[in-house]
Amino acid sequence: MLELSARTRREALRRMAAHGVDVLVIGGGITGAGVALDAAARGFRVGLVDARDFAGGTTSRSTKLVHGGIRYVPQGNIALVREALHERATLLTIAPHLVRPLPFLIPFYREVRRPLGMRVPAILSSLAPLGVRAGLWAYDFLAGASASFHKEFSGVGTAHAGSARQPVPRHRRLSQETAVRLAPGLRTDGLRVVFLYYDAQTDDVRLTLAVLRSAAVRGALLANHARVTALRLKDGRVTGAEVRDEIAGAHHTIGAPHVVNAAGIWAEEVARLDGTRPAFRLKHAKGVHLVVDRARAGLHETAVVIPETSDGRLAFLVPWGRRVILGTTDEAYSGDLVHPVAEPGEVRYLIEHANHVLNTGLTTADVIGAYAGLRPLISAAEGAPTAALSREHQVVESATGLVSIVGGKLTTYRRMAQDAVDHLARRAGRPLPCTTAILPLDGAEGLEEVRPRVPRRVQALGLGGEVSKHLLEGYGDHAEAVLDLAEENPALATPLLPSLPFIAAEVVYAARHEMALTLTDLLLLRMRLTILDPDHGLGCARRAAEILGAEMGWGTGEMDAQVEAYRQAVRRELEAILPAGAPA
Repeated sequence: MLELSARTRREALRRMAAHGVDVLVIGGGITGAGVALDAAARGFRVGLVDARDFAGGTTSRSTKLVHGGIRYVPQGNIALVREALHERATLLTIAPHLVRPLPFLIPFYREVRRPLGMRVPAILSSLAPLGVRAGLWAYDFLAGASASFHKEFSGVGTAHAGSARQPVPRHRRLSQETAVRLAPGLRTDGLRVVFLYYDAQTDDVRLTLAVLRSAAVRGALLANHARVTALRLKDGRVTGAEVRDEIAGAHHTIGAPHVVNAAGIWAEEVARLDGTRPAFRLKHAKGVHLVVDRARAGLHETAVVIPETSDGRLAFLVPWGRRVILGTTDEAYSGDLVHPVAEPGEVRYLIEHANHVLNTGLTTADVIGAYAGLRPLISAAEGAPTAALSREHQVVESATGLVSIVGGKLTTYRRMAQDAVDHLARRAGRPLPCTTAILPLDGAEGLEEVRPRVPRRVQALGLGGEVSKHLLEGYGDHAEAVLDLAEENPALATPLLPSLPFIAAEVVYAARHEMALTLTDLLLLRMRLTILDPDHGLGCARRAAEILGAEMGWGTGEMDAQVEAYRQAVRRELEAILPAGAPA
């Protein structure tokens, strides 16, 4: 079992400094992780560093979708949709434990005038559903969807509607009765037409960790909480970087003939470290998401598209475990890149639009969690609205040889990485082919073998069936490694908190195999308790700190400091929804 721990992190930094690497990747979000895997799979010696935690920026603040981008069809951006749908199919194949087909309802109401961002003259508004259906046929065609895989809708909404061997189904029109069976909270007043189509869903952080672990299996050296403070230059060319260990305070010089800037929203900041003006411009767009209880929203396992917003976009209600993610907004942003937060007005905006398609009367009091992320969009004309900017990506090489990969989105991370490493391979005179489209991601290869065993082992430990599903979907064939820890130590075979299926053994697993170095790394990112737990993980923070502390060698004072740091992170993240005087 591959170890990724505080110990391996220290060793990775030591080895990178002592021996250098062929490719140094700056940024441990999904794009940087993809570059590290692709380069390592082609035989490069790879190192990756991130100033904070893996997936700690934009990656972890997505809508959790792997999708073609239905809104781009009316815009005519067919190339982007085709590429994203191809990548969706690839991820469904190489990461079946982490990427699963998800059904979506698109309801049309009498008052809708601009469905999916389409511009429809008022006199032709009655024909809008026909335009959308034409777009869905185009979406199906681009995806190569199959009509043969439809099931009767008595139990539709299952998370396994497709697989690596069975394509995602085509769209279809539904009766109102069927639509309400799939989404009981769907508003029916004024409902004209409902379509169902499929995209896919993932856990963005766990996907990133799987890609990083896949890279490490192939020799990549990884270190989170390791900040690049300067780029080293020789004869005007970038030859490596100065890196500060944010945990130990040590400084390291890492030599690398190829340095890749995959820093996402910080890409311009990193690009300036070579002393030149960046050859690209980014415009940051802020997207806010809310999390509410799934039962309170009146949804089962089918997502609902909000087909029209007041600013001419669309939004989603996406089931995620026991919760529903509601999002997103899309506004130009120029504030703090590290800690963007949801504002009260943005919370009200999303609740108001959710109630356009739901009959459950959501209020701001129903919001369990909220998060804000920043999209690094390649800048267009001055003043262009961020919703109109493309999610396409670019590989840019500066005069100093620094290679930056910018733009893009979660779904297309693998293709972005391929383009970046293709560029490196040509530059290095090593034109080896990309193989990541056929490499199963960490946790996928033995999934079918362990799938029947995990429920039996979970039951033997006296844990509920939801734990089996949680472990298989989060860890794939490594679910058994988590259960091994629980069987070795009965204290770890217990729920971490009563309302969610996490168990204590996952804390130890995260420390030993996912490089969780702090309590915030664990609870905010690897477990997402800040947004999933009504108590935001505060009720289990002390116990988790004690388990993690035993792995890290913390004393009581450090455990206290870790709990307080997490409490402050919760307060900062959720200030728009926490009542004044709340304990966080």
